[in-house]
Amino acid sequence: MIITDTESADLDTPTGLMRTYLFRPMAEGRYPGLVLFSEIFQVTGPIRRTAAMLASHGFVVAVPEIYHELEPAGTVLAYDEAGAERGNRHKVTKTLSSYDGDARAALDCLRSSPHRRRWKRRSKM
Repeated sequence: MIITDTESADLDTPTGLMRTYLFRPMAEGRYPGLVLFSEIFQVTGPIRRTAAMLASHGFVVAVPEIYHELEPAGTVLAYDEAGAERGNRHKVTKTLSSYDGDARAALDCLRSSPHRRRWKRRSKM
C-alpha cells in the first residue's frame, strides 16, 4: 500500500507543543489508528521505517517527539554514547504525568483525524 509520511502536527500538551509525525495510507478511506512511541533517541530512521511499515498495512500512525519539552522540535539524538547519555537523562527527567499528557494529545490527534476509522463497541452476550 502506498503511504504518505510528510505530514506533521504541533500538538498542545500540558508541557508545551509536541511535534508529531503522521504516517498513513495514501488511498482515501478510514483506517485504524496507532501511537508509536520512540526509544530514547526520538524519531530516528528505524522509528520512521517502522511507522511507514505499519501505515503500509493500513494504519494511521502518530509518532510524537517524546522529549519536546527538553529538546527543540526536530531533534534526533545520535546513536552514540553522548546521544544515549542524553536520552537516558531525559527519560528520567521527564515526569510520568508528562508522558501521560503526551499520550492523551497523540490519541486526541488520531481521534480527530478524518482518516481514522471509528471502532464500534460490541456488547457482551
